[in-house]
Amino acid sequence: MPASTPYSFRMYVVHLSEAELAMARHALQAYLLTFGHDEAETVGEIKRVITKLRAAESEDDPRISA
Repeated sequence: MPASTPYSFRMYVVHLSEAELAMARHALQAYLLTFGHDEAETVGEIKRVITKLRAAESEDDPRISA
């Protein structure tokens, strides 16, 4: 029996080099600046992804998911 997951949606794994990870975080931060208050849901999603990318950058073991 597969282990249950707390997520009600599918999760994906993306393998990035340190440079690619930093670039993705910077790109999302720049993208975030283009949104206003009308796109609150999109802004929230982008902030959650940026948080995960920052956590991944500080991990000692890159196999641990953020």
